[in-house]
Amino acid sequence: MTLIERLKIPAIVISSVLVIIACQSPNTNRILEKNSPYNYEETLANLDIAISEYNYRIIHKSEIGSAIRDRGDDNFPLSTVISFCNITYAKEMMLINEQLINDMPCIITVRESTNGVIIGTRLMDEHVSNNDQARFAARINNNLIKIMEATIL
Repeated sequence: MTLIERLKIPAIVISSVLVIIACQSPNTNRILEKNSPYNYEETLANLDIAISEYNYRIIHKSEIGSAIRDRGDDNFPLSTVISFCNITYAKEMMLINEQLINDMPCIITVRESTNGVIIGTRLMDEHVSNNDQARFAARINNNLIKIMEATIL
């Protein structure tokens, strides 16, 4: 067997294993983004309303684009990260798995881009072995999606 023939076997085996892993692994890209038909300020105002309509409270706004503009980059695209929480959900989450505190608070971002105004969020991982945690993540993800849809519709 030549060196090339010996190298083909591991390459085939490695390729097959990678395909199997890719087919079995859940999608790890949990970032969801949508274009807003509104301008930046209107999108932010709509988001504030949608967050409160779904019984969450805004706990912080990080106006990153404005901060960069304040440092002298006058044309930097506007971008804001809005952090919000529902204490009842937070308690439930902590009782299911205290490590989920790392997924809190919920955030939704609004940013200007070359494609218009983009609204985005990071969804919770629903592909976990703990059934209570998976159901909780699905419920929160559903809320995040509905908040985003209410913002841009």
